[in-house]
Amino acid sequence: MKSTTMHPLIGHDQLQTSLGRACHLGNLPSGVLLHGGPGVGKQHLALWIAQVLLCPHKTPSGPCMVCKSCRLSLKVGHPDLHWFFPVSRPKNTRPSNLGAALETARQDSLIRKRKNFLRPTSAYTEIQGIYLATIKHLRNQVYKRPSMGSSQVFILGDAQAMISRDSTSEAANALLKILEEPPSGTFFLITCDILRRLPATIISRTIPIHLAGIPTSEVKNFLMENLEIEEKKADKSARLSRGSIGRSLGFLTEDENEGTLEFARQKSFHLLRACLQTNRTLIYQESIKLAGTSSRTLGPVIDSLGDALRDLALFILGDQDKIVNTDTIRFLEGVCSKRNIHPRSITESFGYLDQAKEQMDSNVNAQLIITNLLINVQEKLSGRSK
Repeated sequence: MKSTTMHPLIGHDQLQTSLGRACHLGNLPSGVLLHGGPGVGKQHLALWIAQVLLCPHKTPSGPCMVCKSCRLSLKVGHPDLHWFFPVSRPKNTRPSNLGAALETARQDSLIRKRKNFLRPTSAYTEIQGIYLATIKHLRNQVYKRPSMGSSQVFILGDAQAMISRDSTSEAANALLKILEEPPSGTFFLITCDILRRLPATIISRTIPIHLAGIPTSEVKNFLMENLEIEEKKADKSARLSRGSIGRSLGFLTEDENEGTLEFARQKSFHLLRACLQTNRTLIYQESIKLAGTSSRTLGPVIDSLGDALRDLALFILGDQDKIVNTDTIRFLEGVCSKRNIHPRSITESFGYLDQAKEQMDSNVNAQLIITNLLINVQEKLSGRSK
């Protein structure tokens, strides 16, 4: 999975065409907000837009790809391309030194990203954020003159991290002031997973553009052609990807280590088995195992539980061709032979998953979240809930 330049952007062809034309005509707004599921290509598209904006020989179809500016942009080394994203808060750092420490952490992360642009969506295990000190550094860069051309491009990836429980809304407020009066020739390309996680004031200062997942077949072909993944494994990862190349990488084994999303997938079926028991013993056992789990780890488990429940409903309805966890068919068959579960009960269970995700954002104890979630799903599937 090593790369020294960005791989070609996969999917979103019509959107690329429209954005490329807008850049060429000089009609691109100064603030663009790309939102969609993790790993669908938001930051990759932002980097492509930046390359177009900075290319002096751009055409309606995009950048020329051969000039010095394009070569630098492909390596994310252009002096007028500034890429900001969440980083872990440096430990044992004095407040007066926090800004410099965060910038060092960002530069170190940029070096790693340049060596490997392809990373699973859940590759980071530490809690990360975008802090006020980072936005202050961004602001200082905004008011400097461009180094090579007449424009500067600022990418702020995963902007929802500005208001996570480990950073504060001060960062979002500082960004808002910059967006309200940007210098001429300055562009902001912001990405986030869920639009509602950003303040309405920031959304109102940008043009929101939604990125949907790409076809499963394109994900599969990418894995086979660019990473030389064998067809069976590529097909499995693509089915589970939800149209996200970044997500598909999380199901692959690398250096003999199980992918982080594959771990979450397997854990989710342990949780589903607990929900299908007639008592709560297994629920409590599984909840204890997840005690102290961070939201970054717990979130993919809850997402995977949603996929498992959806597959169960599809099996009951006879739509087995749409099942994504194809290696669990026998398990699903066994469940249906012993239990009479109505698909409506499964559909209604998804509301509990949404509640659990909201509780994660509110810093509720992980064990409590899982316990309540599994009990609610168990009662719904058994028909005991009110």
